[in-house]
Amino acid sequence: RIADHRFTVTFSGVALQQAKTAGFSLPALVGRVLGHVSALLPGPETTISLSYARPAHLIPKNGTYGYTNPRTGRITAAFGPVPHVSIRQILTLWLPRDLAHEVNHSVRILSGPGYGPTLLDDLIDEGTATAFDQAAFPGPPDPWGHALTPSHECALWKKTAPQLGSAGLDDIWLYGGSSGSYDVPDWTGFTIGYHIVSDYQKHHPQA
Repeated sequence: RIADHRFTVTFSGVALQQAKTAGFSLPALVGRVLGHVSALLPGPETTISLSYARPAHLIPKNGTYGYTNPRTGRITAAFGPVPHVSIRQILTLWLPRDLAHEVNHSVRILSGPGYGPTLLDDLIDEGTATAFDQAAFPGPPDPWGHALTPSHECALWKKTAPQLGSAGLDDIWLYGGSSGSYDVPDWTGFTIGYHIVSDYQKHHPQA
């Protein structure tokens, strides 16, 4: 139990061993991370399962995986080796951000407006979580927040806007796919959502 018993965290044996091999105590590291996150973002109790995963199950650019159950707020996270990113980088930046991102989702699910159901809700959910994880652990930008050129984002926004009130579109707009006569690149919704939230922050700096 971590952060005054707010988080109940379970670790896989492989995750503990791989972190130890890299010179880290995973419980101590996660304890510091979640203590910091909890101080920034109070909220209800939840559970977190943290494991070690193969590259095919991880985000290629940062070596992490995160999922928050939209009904229960329970978090599943993982880390592991990916090309061009060291385990040290993953454990000191990308895993902390991954946990912050998912805790943001969990708080919104359990004590906020919830997750979804419309496309606009999905964009704001992901944009808020990205803004929070970068504020909690400063450093290079999250790759999913800058996945499009400005002109490409503008063109895709014109396709997105008429669908903002629709449900069931999160997979295509967040993770890529085909929508009618045009293709949606991976992370499109993350980028658009982050820019909506970051622009709001610029106009409301105390938020």
